Amino acid sequence: MDEGIDGGFARTAVATRQRITRGVLGAVLNAVLPRGCAGCDMPDMVLCPSCEDIFARSQCYALGGVEMGFGYVCAAYRGAARQAVLAWKDHGDEECTPAFAQALAALALRVDIEQAAHGREILIVPAPSSSRSVRRRGRWHMLPLARRLARLLREGGVNARVAPVLTMRGVARKSVEMRGSSQRAGRIGGHIVMRRGADIEGSLVMLIDDIVTTGSTMRQCVGVLGSSGAIVLTALALAQAGESQRSPDRQRAVR
Repeated sequence: MDEGIDGGFARTAVATRQRITRGVLGAVLNAVLPRGCAGCDMPDMVLCPSCEDIFARSQCYALGGVEMGFGYVCAAYRGAARQAVLAWKDHGDEECTPAFAQALAALALRVDIEQAAHGREILIVPAPSSSRSVRRRGRWHMLPLARRLARLLREGGVNARVAPVLTMRGVARKSVEMRGSSQRAGRIGGHIVMRRGADIEGSLVMLIDDIVTTGSTMRQCVGVLGSSGAIVLTALALAQAGESQRSPDRQRAVR
């Protein structure tokens, strides 16, 4: 049931206060204790060169319903990559957004996304988060990442813009908390929908997400977008975890 305009304003106000509080606290902490690399804690760096290199070790996995046949990831979800993604995603380290956007932009260019689009406009669609996750974090972390990515791609000559057309409803637990692909698929199935009034029929789309586990979220997103008339080129993510990462025979390196 729609909670109405007042409810929406109230949630926005709470999220804004949370972001301001995090920003003030972060500024104070940085003044007293300068930050370290999000992945390895090297002093005075958002993401050190070694950790940046980790996010350039790209892999791909089979993904049905996309024109390119594969989804692509920047890194394996372990070690320094895992620490960096969690710092950004769940612990408010928004300074990582530019570095992660750069990693995704580099990945998109490596897989020749522009050639796949044949010069047409590409809509960058961020995977949705549940309303509970957005409230807990005080932000939809994927949206600023998508905006920064679109800007970088345009600077690289790719006609790209952000289209946050997907939303999620009725999801209670994190995908990375689930054990096994059937639980993850059950969590996601049927909960990803198009936003009211969104029209993407005939558009070229590139999905982005933070972490791929079994690919259930990506498959749902691809299915919803395809059913709405979009042509999904591929899906990019920062890191890959779970069973598929332990099955190199089902992957190939991005060249």
